[in-house]
Amino acid sequence: MGIVLNISTGFSGCIFDGKSQRDVLKTSTTFPPTDKDNEYRDINTQNKKNNKYYRPKKIKIGYKSLTTKEQRDFYIELRKSIGEVAEETTEDNLYPCKMVSHSGVVLTQAEIRLVISAVKMDNPTVFWLADHFGYSNTNDYTAIQLYSYASPEKIKKMNDELFKSANKILASLEDGLDEYSLELKIHNKIIDMCKYADNVKSSKDDYLAFTAYGVLVNGSAVCEGYSKTFQYLLSQLGIESATIMGKGSSELHMWNAVKINGNWYYVDVGWDDSKEYSKYDYFNITTEEIKADHTISKLYADCTSDEVTGKNGETAINFNHFIPKCNSVEENYYVKSTPHFTDLYSYENYEMTNALYETANNRDSYFSFYIDPLYLDYSGAVENLFHSGDQLFFTYIDTVNSMYPENFIDKGHIYIVKKKNLSVVTVKLKYE
Repeated sequence: MGIVLNISTGFSGCIFDGKSQRDVLKTSTTFPPTDKDNEYRDINTQNKKNNKYYRPKKIKIGYKSLTTKEQRDFYIELRKSIGEVAEETTEDNLYPCKMVSHSGVVLTQAEIRLVISAVKMDNPTVFWLADHFGYSNTNDYTAIQLYSYASPEKIKKMNDELFKSANKILASLEDGLDEYSLELKIHNKIIDMCKYADNVKSSKDDYLAFTAYGVLVNGSAVCEGYSKTFQYLLSQLGIESATIMGKGSSELHMWNAVKINGNWYYVDVGWDDSKEYSKYDYFNITTEEIKADHTISKLYADCTSDEVTGKNGETAINFNHFIPKCNSVEENYYVKSTPHFTDLYSYENYEMTNALYETANNRDSYFSFYIDPLYLDYSGAVENLFHSGDQLFFTYIDTVNSMYPENFIDKGHIYIVKKKNLSVVTVKLKYE
């Protein structure tokens, strides 16, 4: 009846265009604290605007992961210090942030890394911090110093550009949207405005590609930039989220966990920014689904200090502050926003034909639907729809073509992408 080419992807939104190469910055203790006198400039880096309909939610996941008063005290002061940057550079062409120190307190190097990581986690719009820090933790004394890639003057200018772009997105959102709708709009706006920076492998290539500035201003970023931008914009709409460290296709990677209507889900905007037929493959998926091609790094609490610091022959690892349980499929894109196929004998499936009609009306290239596992076996349903028996999907095309001959779907050129792990089929359409 029709010509069908099966493209079985398993569960990966990146293998078709080389987007498996991911790079996430890691801090390293390269420089000692700067002890010379510096003139520090206090930079106002906070955004004073927000969408008038939605109340922002402060990001505190990093802070909440800290377990001692000493860790939390350093966190608070480090957060302030990243807004106090020296006018002059070091010999390594970095601008020191104001050093934070306490006598009578000794944090281990692993604790220092935890606190710095927590500060970065909770401040996704801070784009200027270098991936090096200095510290001293001897003689009943701890000092930590962060560094900036940019001068105070440049930070302020770039910061204004970042928030101008972010505020334009936030201002475009109308009143009355639920959390899912807000999340979907932010997801799509990031994909529309940004292109994955395939040529960037490390901060030496382009440190801004790892930041929200890379997405919101330059329109070019790697996974870290996508994740931080998503986290920040959602926070401004009152939606709780976190960045998650791990690996994707065996490469260092970062994505998000998002809390929608009381349940946590994983979202990988960077990998969704691939092909049109995989634009929502990583939108609100479960732990089991993300683990098909992602590896989640361990919680800090489950790491040894040697794993965190890279001492004694260990390789320093990236760790997480928070790993939620993501078991719900209720807010998954395909479950919520595409038609469901539930009956092998439904020759007049109004949900499928109406959705296919709308697709043809827009002359969209791809049509996705969900094979509900509560009712059907995935493989058997695909076989019945496209290959054997009455080939039901082609009867739906006939119905649509009789309704709307102007955008006539060519049954001779039907291509399908099977996404068994998601219980989804995406069909590529061609019009006569």
